[in-house]
Amino acid sequence: MLLYHVFVETGEERKRNQTVLFPIRLDKAVMETNQAWAADIRRTRHIGDFSRWKDHDAYQQAFKRLLRDLKAEF
Repeated sequence: MLLYHVFVETGEERKRNQTVLFPIRLDKAVMETNQAWAADIRRTRHIGDFSRWKDHDAYQQAFKRLLRDLKAEF
């Protein structure tokens, strides 16, 4: 369940004082829901947009951003 993972990961981030959760999306659900946890993620994180994963250029752009963010944290 995504909600559980969000709370577990953000708790782990507090313990480590380091970003652990790097959210990505494959559709617009997280951007359109009114759920409080999703609103919090939208406000505080970059959500990698992999919704156009079939488009090579769009996928490469999203993947490069994700790799950049991962490298910056570690």
